[in-house]
Amino acid sequence: MGMGIYEEKIPCTNGKDVECNFLKVRIYYDLGGISWATYEPKKRGYYLSVTPVVVNGCSVSFMGFTGVCKLLNEVGRQSKKGEEQAKKLMQEQKQKLIDYVCNEHGITIKEKETA
Repeated sequence: MGMGIYEEKIPCTNGKDVECNFLKVRIYYDLGGISWATYEPKKRGYYLSVTPVVVNGCSVSFMGFTGVCKLLNEVGRQSKKGEEQAKKLMQEQKQKLIDYVCNEHGITIKEKETA
């Protein structure tokens, strides 16, 4: 994983096969290269990831291979322009990835409480 650009934690319930109390949504920059998980080439650029996590105080844990990531913006180098473009592109993809992870693992998003 590369450097984080944006991060959000969305409250949720445990899934059918994964323990979690939040979905961690983040944009990060990755230098690319060979993926250690798939041994496939990974492009250099900005990625959006959604991962079920357990947050307990200042500790964050997760189960491997339960999340998903998507290349938002392939770039030659890290820049403010590329970062801003990735943030704009995130709006189109964020809900799709959240829905995919929730459907895949039986996770439910908690409703926001109103005072």
